[in-house]
Amino acid sequence: MPRSLRKIQSQIKKKRGAASTALVEDSRDARRLRRGVLRQEKLARSETLRQKALLPKVTRYRHFQELAGVEQFSVADILQYIESFISRFDEEIKVLAGERRLGRPRSSQEDRLRNSLEKEVSEFNVGYEIPDLFDPETKKLLSSWKGDAQGLAQMRTMRVTREGKILPVA
Repeated sequence: MPRSLRKIQSQIKKKRGAASTALVEDSRDARRLRRGVLRQEKLARSETLRQKALLPKVTRYRHFQELAGVEQFSVADILQYIESFISRFDEEIKVLAGERRLGRPRSSQEDRLRNSLEKEVSEFNVGYEIPDLFDPETKKLLSSWKGDAQGLAQMRTMRVTREGKILPVA
């Protein structure tokens, strides 16, 4: 039984002929068509949610993409890159805090940025997940990566703690 909307539409069109395109409201064909449309919408919603969930990881890997071109680097360089990535919102938080009058609550944008910063700092204390820059295959993939979410699955990852320990990803 076909599940794609295009196949359902073409089967109904073949079955009914090209002359008649109107469907009875609760006919089997109309129900099949409605199920196909609902499935198509559900798939589009889930794809949007998946892309939105992967967006932070994509931005993180994009930041480390320029480090993939460097031949020699140390754990200290990686720590410095992580700290520069975490501090990317500092200026914007300062501007938003400066615009706010004394005694007023923070704006929703400032709250969102502070929560994101807090989450990344706590992750950095436990182990910040980044692409494995010591693996030559991952470095090659990262340097040729176009920035799409599909390329993330091919790269190996590692966790780096604030103290500089490198932990394997389970």
